[in-house]
Amino acid sequence: MNVIGTVFLLSWMLFVMSVVSESLFSLITMGNKITFSSGIMIVFFSFPLVFYFLSFVIYFNLTERTPKYHDICVNCLGMIAIVAFFLSFPIAFYVNYKLKSENYLMCPKISWSSPNKYVKDIKLCD
Repeated sequence: MNVIGTVFLLSWMLFVMSVVSESLFSLITMGNKITFSSGIMIVFFSFPLVFYFLSFVIYFNLTERTPKYHDICVNCLGMIAIVAFFLSFPIAFYVNYKLKSENYLMCPKISWSSPNKYVKDIKLCD
């Protein structure tokens, strides 16, 4: 049962990662519509750690042993996730400043927790 739940969570995380990657790709290419927030950065850089833990659960349930370099992987990926958490907020402020200086307009937010949407033309706001 643990493996089935883990596979479900793994497929859900892959879907979330595709949405986050699409947002980051639109930021890199400076598209007409850009969705960005500090949460997107946190999810992007925490994904390797979450992916490792989910694949570890599957591996452990199938083989009943831990991988050889488990502790090293957890330490490295954990440090990346922690650094990303603290760097995501200043990066979000910088991206906000940079996009506004590039004449992007910010769409009105649906809620306080929704990511910011930047557009070249206000008509592109949904």
